[in-house]
Amino acid sequence: MKTVSIATKPLVYSTFRYINNKAWNALAEYVDNSIQSFENHREDLKRMNPGGKVCVKIQIDDNKITIEDNAWGIDELHYEKAFELANIPLDASGLNEFGMGMKVSSIWLSNYWTVETTAYGERVKKTVSFDLKEVVDQQETHLDVIEKPAPYNDHYTIVTLQQLSQNKPKQLATLKKHLASIYTKYIRDGILELIINGEVQKYEPLKILVASPVQYPDKPAIEWRQEVKFEAGKYKVNGFIGVLETMSTSADNGFLLFRRGRTIGSSGEDKYRPKELCGGVGSPQFKRIFGELELEGFDVSFTKNSFQEDEQFAQFIRDLTANLKKRINRQEIPDIFGQAERYIKPKTAAETKTKVRSFVKKLTQEIQKPVVDKEDLNAQSAINDLQPALVTATEDEYIKDVVPEFQKTKMPIIILGNEYQLELEFVSEGISTGLYSLTLDGGVYKTKINLSNPYFALMCNGEEESTRIILFIKSMVASEIHLMASGSTAGQEFRDCFNKFFGVL
Repeated sequence: MKTVSIATKPLVYSTFRYINNKAWNALAEYVDNSIQSFENHREDLKRMNPGGKVCVKIQIDDNKITIEDNAWGIDELHYEKAFELANIPLDASGLNEFGMGMKVSSIWLSNYWTVETTAYGERVKKTVSFDLKEVVDQQETHLDVIEKPAPYNDHYTIVTLQQLSQNKPKQLATLKKHLASIYTKYIRDGILELIINGEVQKYEPLKILVASPVQYPDKPAIEWRQEVKFEAGKYKVNGFIGVLETMSTSADNGFLLFRRGRTIGSSGEDKYRPKELCGGVGSPQFKRIFGELELEGFDVSFTKNSFQEDEQFAQFIRDLTANLKKRINRQEIPDIFGQAERYIKPKTAAETKTKVRSFVKKLTQEIQKPVVDKEDLNAQSAINDLQPALVTATEDEYIKDVVPEFQKTKMPIIILGNEYQLELEFVSEGISTGLYSLTLDGGVYKTKINLSNPYFALMCNGEEESTRIILFIKSMVASEIHLMASGSTAGQEFRDCFNKFFGVL
């Protein structure tokens, strides 16, 4: 009977069970082999295969996994290499570069596995079975090959894993998400049809933000997607960086890192999220920045779950980020990082009206509380922490619709023990008229709060921002009333200058 070499010390195989790996990375090795077989015979297989692509079917049951493809099959030239451990393929520039994937993954996942294959035009089907316990106990270095006749036109490989180990997949939904993510490009480009337990895995493009730049709201809306091309020595990257239309905290945000067309260590929710590109964890930039980066020059682990050369890799990402920011500063490309950090999604009419009403009521209530002789730390925090954002024209229309409900409310205001009469009015006067005005008329201090100021967009982000803005406005108004009452014009002079910049810079 014909045999095939598995030339290595059998005890080595037992150690594969305990390598650091994940189920989707292990199964991806079979898909890699199928894709590479298809790529090596692309023109012939495109004519023969339905849809002109390679189809890989993975079926996962309680104690069995089957991986079946319609690629070229393992032909006689490559058959011996397929079963010898670390026998590097004749062409190591593809996805099956290490010559270890199928063997290591099969042992990691199971105790008993078989490979059935026939190559196009060879008229023979070969089957090999690997029993881990038998190989180790009997110190086997060769396996029997069972050959049977096969039609000339047949071409496929079927790997069946049985007696599954503790490493077997446990969450099918998670597995599907990661495998679909690993092969994003191949699925998108129509090269691969991946079917897991009868379900075709699809590529779903993420929605990219289309909006005017936050610092130039009058400019036309653009798609916030920037092509990336950068190299440093032997290291190169091509791809894109974008801003998500909808914030994401752990699913869509972050980067897919590709090498030779498939992701490395960044699939599913395990995307690459460096601080340099994505900003601080939890920041708007972190929740909106995403992209795809195809990298060259870096080696990967033999399980393909990480890039090697950690320090060089980290430095390359720092250099890439510095290059992008330099181009932004030169206005060669749009400020994609600033847009991700400062963009605020427009609210609906109902949301905006509700927020404005709530804000006005809270400010009115706060004004009536006495101003004591101590530093207002909350107001100072508001100055330091908040960043300006722009109100859209649509939101401004909703503000105009609400402000008549709250015009000219008269009330006493007590500042450092002194009582003054204040007429508080909310208006919508456009973004160029600043935050507030203050006049003294017949013993009554009249202030107008301009809800059209761009800074008010932040009040729709949450309770904390709203409270900070309220305290800030109260402190500004109280400070100027106190200065006016003492005969000083410093408050008015400061306000005139302040209103030119507030919410615009």
